[in-house]
Amino acid sequence: MKKPLVITALTLAALLFSGSLPCKKQLLAVSGCCKARNSLTSDWRKIAGSFEDCKGLNEETDRDDVFDEEGLVWWDVTC
Repeated sequence: MKKPLVITALTLAALLFSGSLPCKKQLLAVSGCCKARNSLTSDWRKIAGSFEDCKGLNEETDRDDVFDEEGLVWWDVTC
């Protein structure tokens, strides 16, 4: 009777812990770089700055999801 209770408690703890982790995109933000362009038809160029700097610039210019390759500023997790 004790073993199923322990297994259930550990499973519940694992589920609660995994729910408290940041989302996948935020975890990927540790690596990557900020990219910007002058217009929607321009090529992307890498700019200096942290993820928070990039997110702030995106809020000022686009106000969209910083991880989406749309608008004028985005965070490229693959560079």
